[in-house]
Amino acid sequence: MSDLNFINDLAKENGFSVVGVTNAETSKLTQSRLDEFIQNKYHGNLKWLEDKKEFRKSPKNLWPNAKSAIIFGFNYGPKNNPLPEIKQSSKGFVAVYARRKDYHTVLKGRLKQISNKLASKYKTNIKVFVDTAPIMEKPLANEAGIGWLGKHTNLVSKKYGSWLLLGVILIEKKLNISNKHEDNCGSCNKCINICPTRAIIEPYKLDARKCISYLTIEHKDQIPLNLRKFVGNRIFGCDDCLAICPWNNFASESKDIKLKENKEINLLPLEKWLSLNDSEFRSFTSGTSIKRTGYIRMMRNCLIAAGNSKDKSLIKYVKLHLNSKNDILRGSSIWALRQLLKINEFNILKNKFLPIEMVTSIRDEWI
Repeated sequence: MSDLNFINDLAKENGFSVVGVTNAETSKLTQSRLDEFIQNKYHGNLKWLEDKKEFRKSPKNLWPNAKSAIIFGFNYGPKNNPLPEIKQSSKGFVAVYARRKDYHTVLKGRLKQISNKLASKYKTNIKVFVDTAPIMEKPLANEAGIGWLGKHTNLVSKKYGSWLLLGVILIEKKLNISNKHEDNCGSCNKCINICPTRAIIEPYKLDARKCISYLTIEHKDQIPLNLRKFVGNRIFGCDDCLAICPWNNFASESKDIKLKENKEINLLPLEKWLSLNDSEFRSFTSGTSIKRTGYIRMMRNCLIAAGNSKDKSLIKYVKLHLNSKNDILRGSSIWALRQLLKINEFNILKNKFLPIEMVTSIRDEWI
C-alpha cells in the first residue's frame, strides 16, 4: 500500500474528510506575504504572530528534522447557509465552527490516534498540531492539494466549500506528496464585496484589524467606534465571506456526532447573554471555543450587538453593565444606550454617571 493510500485510510477511519501530503516547508511567496502582513501591522494586537514570525514561516523553522507535512481537513459544513441569521438582530450570531464542542480537543485526539499508527509503521518521530503552534496551515493545505486560498485568504475546496477545519502532522520522513491545488476563484469577488468592514483590502489580502472575527474574538480592547455599527449581531466571529462563496453550493452538512452543532449556542437572545455573570458564562460555554475568549470580551460583543439591535427591551439588560468595574464593559454599555435611548433619556444617565467617572476613555463615551 502506498503512503498516500495508507494515510487516506487512517484519515477516513478517524472522521476526517480529506487529507494531503506536502513537503515540510512553505514557498518563498508565502513567506514574503507573511512579512508584508506583519510589516503593515495587519495583525493588530496579535503579538504572538509577530514574535513567532520566523517559526511560522516554515515548519522546518519550527522543527528542523521535519521532512513531510500531512494536512487533514474536517468538514464542519452547516445544514443551512448562515447568512440570513445576521438579520435576527436581537439574537447573537455565533460563527458556525464555534457552535459545537471545541474542535481543538476533538481533532487533536484523533490526530494522536493517527500519529500512533504512523509512528508504528514508519518508526520515526512525529508531531501533532491543531492551531497550537506557529504553523501556516492554509498555505500547507493548498500545497497538499486540499484546496486553494480564496480571495478572502481562507481555504476553499471544490467538495467542501469554505467549511474545513485543519490539523497538521509533521513527520521525520520523506513521503510521497500530493499535487498542489489550483486557484478556482476566477473573476468572482463576492467575498470581498460582502465584507461589512471592508477588511479584505484587495484580493488575497486581509487587514485583520478590520475583520469582525478578529474584533470579536482576538481583540482585547474596546472595538473601534467607526466599526461598531458593522458588527451587527455578530457576537463571536463572522462567516459572511465564507458563507457567500459559490463553491458552498457543492458542500455537504457535517454528520459527525462528536462535533454536532449545539442548538442553544447560536441565536440565543441577547437578553440571555447579557444576564449571565462570569460564573454562569463559563458554565454555559464550557467545552466550546467561546469560553477561551472570556466573559469580558463576550459581554462587550453582546453590548455592541444590543446597541445595533434597535430593540428597546434590551435597555434594562444593557444598564446592568453600567456599573461594571471593567472599563471596556462600561464603555460598551454607554455606546449601546446611546443607540437605544432617546436623547433626553440618555442625558439623564449621563448627568448621573459622568461626574463620577474617572477614566478618560469612558468619559469620552459619555461625551
